[in-house]
Amino acid sequence: MSKNNSISKAFIGKSSPKIVDTIRFNNRYMDLETVKEKATGIISAVILTGIVAFSFLFIATCF
Repeated sequence: MSKNNSISKAFIGKSSPKIVDTIRFNNRYMDLETVKEKATGIISAVILTGIVAFSFLFIATCF
């Protein structure tokens, strides 16, 4: 019980430490939010590239 009291006294007046979700990739720890943002960017780029390629092929076959 005294251990818990000393821990709580250490954080009086201070904000509690932030817990960050991380994943391990290539022996590096990466923030999960960063991974989500990068994955969203990659997926968006792939979709945009697909739309451009499809429209190019569509136009090329019509003429």
